[in-house]
Amino acid sequence: MAEPPSVPTPDDPDGRPVRPGPSLPNSSARPDVRCPRCHLVPPGDALWTCDCGHRWDCFRTRGQCPTCGKSAKETRCPACDESSPHVAWYGKPRRRRRRSFRFTREGKIFVAVTVGVGLAAVNTGNNLLYLVLGLMLSSLLVSGMLSDVALWRIRLHRRAPRRAFAGDLALVEFTLVNDKQRLPSYALEVEDVAVGERTDRSCFFLKVAPSAAPTGTYRRRAKRRGLLRFTGAIVRTRYPFGLIEKGRTMTLPGQMLVYPAIVPVDLREVFGGHGGDASASRRTGRGAEVAGLREYQEGDEARAIHWRRTAALGRLIVRERLAETRAHLTLLLDNGAPEGEAFAPWAEGFEVAVSEAASIAQEALAAGASVEVRARDGSSPVVLPGSPPDPILRWLALLGHVPSASVAPPRPAKRGHSYAIAVHVQEATAATDSPAMDPAATDPETQVSA
Repeated sequence: MAEPPSVPTPDDPDGRPVRPGPSLPNSSARPDVRCPRCHLVPPGDALWTCDCGHRWDCFRTRGQCPTCGKSAKETRCPACDESSPHVAWYGKPRRRRRRSFRFTREGKIFVAVTVGVGLAAVNTGNNLLYLVLGLMLSSLLVSGMLSDVALWRIRLHRRAPRRAFAGDLALVEFTLVNDKQRLPSYALEVEDVAVGERTDRSCFFLKVAPSAAPTGTYRRRAKRRGLLRFTGAIVRTRYPFGLIEKGRTMTLPGQMLVYPAIVPVDLREVFGGHGGDASASRRTGRGAEVAGLREYQEGDEARAIHWRRTAALGRLIVRERLAETRAHLTLLLDNGAPEGEAFAPWAEGFEVAVSEAASIAQEALAAGASVEVRARDGSSPVVLPGSPPDPILRWLALLGHVPSASVAPPRPAKRGHSYAIAVHVQEATAATDSPAMDPAATDPETQVSA
């Protein structure tokens, strides 16, 4: 995702915009701050990163950075992708229009023909032209009334998938409830509205019977990992003639957790030549490999008795087995972010490292090893072999970055095998060759940029 166009500021004539940073948990949105264009309420836990590297909530200081003193003149909304004056975000919100109305291409042609027929009828005084004009005007009137009936008394329910990976298609399910007792609804198109991402596909319901609740799905490809927030949905219809398109905006908050992308990995490089399978040690215990035979002792299991040897020697003989030791893998992921201009290329490489960590964890669990991921500010749960990797994937999906100077790097584990995942940073190119990467694409929760 390319960096948005530059926004000029009083202290920065070149117009370098501040970058969104990580989010803090357990924060609420502020209803007194809204986008002047689409009335989006920014999340209360959203932070912004200034060019000097300082991260702060720009709405608490009215756009002025506490470190360098720069002030943001305009703020860009992630939902409508439009820039507005920063001071306009604090104004009194206008009443949002919940219904939309527009003529389709066929409708514009139909209106132009209607106007032509009307002018011809007035100039010639032909009764037949007046009759045709009346039929065309009544068609527009009927189209507007029936489309309102189709959007009247309907409700939506969204169900997000439990597992969604960045870059892969996921099915999002909508349930459309028609609360009308006698009248059906026809040709309804449902489009989802998410914060920071545009929806390319939609659900289509040809007919919704009275008091019915059909279900439809659409495919969504999440662009980045993290928590994808939904604000609502738009229901449109062109029923009955396709001349007028009417829409209704419905408030339907929700969220979907997007796991990191899964890429092909080779476990032999991680474990140093072997794949992390279970191997037998010289310590006795419960295992599949037999270490030898010995006399029966109090507490031994009856199924361990070797009956043939017992019958030959005349005393109880049991099998002694070797205990299985499974490899334990600790992935070290350094999430210490640099400050200043080095943040953007580092953030791009950090996302690649997170995807590599998720892929290695999934493959290692399938190979029979227990996995744990450690970062500067915490560690993931330890997942045992054979268990689903969802606890680790969920932890990686919400992993942010911390200042590299304030927190120490992760340390290797005392047991098992530790593998450090490097964050490869590409050298920055000139601004005239290629645009800079937008750090908002790497943050799972912050969707607002100033």
